[in-house]
Amino acid sequence: MSRRRASNNPGSPILTLLYVGASISLLVAGVLIGLALFKGGGSDDTGSIAVPAGYPYPVQAIERINDRSHFPAGQIYDAYNSNPPTSGPHAATLAQFAISDVAVPKEMAVHNMEHAGVVVWYNCNAQPILSGGDCTTLRNELGQVVQSQLGAGKRVLMTPYADLDQRIALTAWGFLDTFEDFDAARVQKFIETFECNFDPEHFCG
Repeated sequence: MSRRRASNNPGSPILTLLYVGASISLLVAGVLIGLALFKGGGSDDTGSIAVPAGYPYPVQAIERINDRSHFPAGQIYDAYNSNPPTSGPHAATLAQFAISDVAVPKEMAVHNMEHAGVVVWYNCNAQPILSGGDCTTLRNELGQVVQSQLGAGKRVLMTPYADLDQRIALTAWGFLDTFEDFDAARVQKFIETFECNFDPEHFCG
């Protein structure tokens, strides 16, 4: 009887081992979850991977790179599967959703897309090269659409991008549209359709 009573004692060796084992299991689980969140590699990669039926422009659905890990700002990554990139590892910091006159590194812009955003890229030096005045006009035309969307609370980043072969590119996580001539309706439609389409970290409510 005394042995039976001792085995039910919270201070017994058997229960102590059980408590220690459970604590270690919880600690390990917490570490693993924390690492997944830090790397941005959770399983909550929600969002449609298909262009909506009837979409009026030739948007490409780009195969998503199944890696949302972060690396230090300033590090270059050249293994993206599209240009501009639409998914993949990216800088640990992101740019402000705004109109940037300074080129945002592609590795940082990918982080903006992971945060449910759309990126509007343009290159005045794509062939044929635009004159200074024509470049200003393009920048202002794109900026007018983007500013309107920012004012409506949309998550949009606009940036020049010297490595762009086309004049204009629109990207969201897994989607790409490129074209040569400014088209306000095309830019607006892309933002309205694909902003917040991919939102694994629930920035869109």
